[in-house]
Amino acid sequence: MFRQLSNFILVAACYAGSLTAAPETQTAGVRALLLVPGGPVVKLHPLSGNVAGEAVQIGARGLSDPFKPSTREFVLAVPDAKQESGYRAVANVVLPEQGKNFIILLEPAGETYKCHVVNGGESRFGADSVLFFNASESNLGASLGPSKVLIKPRVAVFAKAPPQGEKPYYQVTFFEPDKGKARPFADTRWPHRDKGRCYIFFYRSQNGRMTYQAVDEELAPVAPAE
Repeated sequence: MFRQLSNFILVAACYAGSLTAAPETQTAGVRALLLVPGGPVVKLHPLSGNVAGEAVQIGARGLSDPFKPSTREFVLAVPDAKQESGYRAVANVVLPEQGKNFIILLEPAGETYKCHVVNGGESRFGADSVLFFNASESNLGASLGPSKVLIKPRVAVFAKAPPQGEKPYYQVTFFEPDKGKARPFADTRWPHRDKGRCYIFFYRSQNGRMTYQAVDEELAPVAPAE
């Protein structure tokens, strides 16, 4: 009898624990970055079913304020009086089941956006780290000091700056394929970011040249979205 009672208490405790843990897995904080050269800003509404949230300003020069969608599968939409819901979806977002901190990279695709989800709590993306995103069709390469990195198209690639020495900066070179060889298209110095990290996305300019845009992020604590 005591064994049955003990088993019952254990099952009840597990059930109660699952009830208290469930709400945490249903919501997640999200920030977004627009992968567009220059500095445009768009206002998009998180839309779950026919329920739209407050507009979020998403730009190319910095991450948006955090917001919290009501579900892990939602769309980002713009107002459109022609639609029954009053909104037109421009990006479909599916967040992983696990995790509470995500960054959405929005790549333009005509009048819509391709959505690339990055885990904002990724252990490889801490202070003095870089996230590379290649929006071109070519494999690219990067050297961060002595380290070499392969950057394939449309895959989030994390890299760590080399150990800091006497100088507060390190050499960075980007390469693209050219007749079977790796040709450098950018060579510069980057500062070490002891309290921040950096997003780099590559694209081809209108004249066909490979270039990139950088966005720095300070790693101050991010207030949770309401």
